[in-house]
Amino acid sequence: MITIRKAVPDDALGIAIVCVYTWQTTYTGLLPDSILKKRISGLKETAERFRKSIAEKENYIVAAAEGNTIVGFCAYAASRNDDFPDSGEIIALYVLKGFQETGLGKRLFAAGVQALREQHFSSMILNCLDGNPSIGFYQHMGGKIAAQRQDEMKNSVIKENILYFQI
Repeated sequence: MITIRKAVPDDALGIAIVCVYTWQTTYTGLLPDSILKKRISGLKETAERFRKSIAEKENYIVAAAEGNTIVGFCAYAASRNDDFPDSGEIIALYVLKGFQETGLGKRLFAAGVQALREQHFSSMILNCLDGNPSIGFYQHMGGKIAAQRQDEMKNSVIKENILYFQI
């Protein structure tokens, strides 16, 4: 059985592993290999950043299997995009490949939306890397491409679609 619950700081390493692994399985070919390799070598530091963020912001939801094995997570907050100042944002939504297509992504998405509603947001955004096959999932969940953005990551330009949702 998989439980959806608020994350605690002790979930940080599991969240970091899910994040690094899903970047490898989803973004290979979409991001430079150097970026993906750096995420693996920086796993310990990534876990510490997650631990600190969870303790300070309490804005992570995890999917835990067999007790406390983290197999997916969702992070949410107020929008970081100045073009959507009154919206919430799902900052991250990742599910391990072996647990995808089981409804777990929908459950985490719904939990993130509910948390944003509880913070009195009626809309939200989500950034999706251009070429990410998950864009179909987000559109199925009601997202509409509202804009695109470019960002620089380790001397590479990446493009993202900004999806907008009424929640």
